[in-house]
Amino acid sequence: MPFNVSKDLSEAVAADALVIPCYESDTPLKGYKYAAAVEKLFHKGDFTGKGGQVLVLPANSAVAANRVILLGLGKKEKACIKTIGDALADVYRHASIDGQKVKTLAIATEVIGAPANIKAAELGRAIAEAAVFGSYRFLAHHTKDKHVKKNWVETTIIAGVPGKVVKDVTNGVEKGETIAIYTCHARDLVNEPSNYMKPTHLAAFAEKMAKEVPGLKCKIIHKAEIEKLGMGSFLGVNAGSDTPAHLIVLEWNGGKKGDAPLAYVGKGLTFDTGGYNIKPNSLGMKGDMGGGAATICALGAIGKLKLKINAVGIVPATENEISGKAYHPGDILHSMSGQTIEVDNTDAEGRLILCDALTYVQRTYKPRVIADMATLTGAAVVAVGSKYVALMGNDDDTISHFEHAFNRVGENVWQLPLPECYEKQLDSPVADMKNIGGNPGTITAGLFLKRFIDEGQKWVHLDIAGSALYDGDNWGFWTGKMPTGSPVRALVEYAETCFADAKHKLDKEHGHRHGDGRVMKR
Repeated sequence: MPFNVSKDLSEAVAADALVIPCYESDTPLKGYKYAAAVEKLFHKGDFTGKGGQVLVLPANSAVAANRVILLGLGKKEKACIKTIGDALADVYRHASIDGQKVKTLAIATEVIGAPANIKAAELGRAIAEAAVFGSYRFLAHHTKDKHVKKNWVETTIIAGVPGKVVKDVTNGVEKGETIAIYTCHARDLVNEPSNYMKPTHLAAFAEKMAKEVPGLKCKIIHKAEIEKLGMGSFLGVNAGSDTPAHLIVLEWNGGKKGDAPLAYVGKGLTFDTGGYNIKPNSLGMKGDMGGGAATICALGAIGKLKLKINAVGIVPATENEISGKAYHPGDILHSMSGQTIEVDNTDAEGRLILCDALTYVQRTYKPRVIADMATLTGAAVVAVGSKYVALMGNDDDTISHFEHAFNRVGENVWQLPLPECYEKQLDSPVADMKNIGGNPGTITAGLFLKRFIDEGQKWVHLDIAGSALYDGDNWGFWTGKMPTGSPVRALVEYAETCFADAKHKLDKEHGHRHGDGRVMKR
């Protein structure tokens, strides 16, 4: 979608509609130069600027646009980039206004730029992300328009931008659009049905993406080599599938030669039947590769933004199927690390493919930090719901940095502990461990993965079972009943800020407003 950043006053911009975001007040248009003309279009009290409030009006020559959309942002003192972006996304999400197609949408920035805590670049980024996310539709398999809700906006004009910050806003728009596009690529991957998204398709997407990003390298490790590497746990899950396992490896070398990289490892389970511990309902399990999709697309965004770091992305891709060759409950798998695993439940397969990928990335790349992500446990949805990511790890500073990254992009995260008191639940009488440890399921899954992390290796685990496969109503950037692409934005934020700059101040150190508008204390 083209974006034009304009110094022209918003009232003078020709467009199909002009969005005027306003803070909650008895006089919500206060501070807008053409408030008097616009206020004549509606009765006092009809619009107060309350968060989520929208009032669509014919312009009647009050402004150059054909229509005016008054958009409520809520209380000014609670203003943050998230509240602005969320409100704007809803405008784009509703494809037309009173049956009229809106191809050119102008946004007045004169009022929303007022709070001191909102920076010009962040504003540009929020608008671009709102436009891309609000416009998102997955139409790959629609053949008719009859049941498709289209988005008509073709061009966004960001108007009323002071000349001294036009460059900052433009840079923010470019960055926001890039990250949003790659996030939507992840959404597309998760949306694809399993007959169009097998490990071969996921690998092909990664290869194609790498070719389009100069400097980004991709290699696919095929089953024969995976066998030579000794990835018995990964291959155990793959045994029942007619499609061979693929290990997808992405490399970005934007930092100094020899610098230890950042490593992202994502579960690439392109369909999960549950194996012989079959799921009672496997609808939706096409999305069990959400962690792999996020890993691939985060590396794409890191490369596209040319971040000055070294980074790798590892995705073990397979299906978990039932057949005469499939692994059974009670089987013992020999992992790449040398540790043995008793399969207590074939539906706890995600950790079995991740553990070998974690060993591989440590032996091959010796990363400074590892973050793995997976739609790993239904228990995570019980623990933190579908609007939060469950975060665990072995290093307090790294955990704080990831919390910061999530907060900065307005996504919710909640830390869970990894206490030793639950370790014994993973003990097996016939192997080094078993692959399930009972309740609390999210924590025991994290403890299982921790056993494959080398001493001294900084590591976090992100259980995205709820957030990646969001099943609620429209909420912020997220469209209801749709994959979100989470946590691509947070992964890029962490890479750019905390990993690239060890001295970067955390939100809690400078009172940055984030997420749901709370202020983190010093």
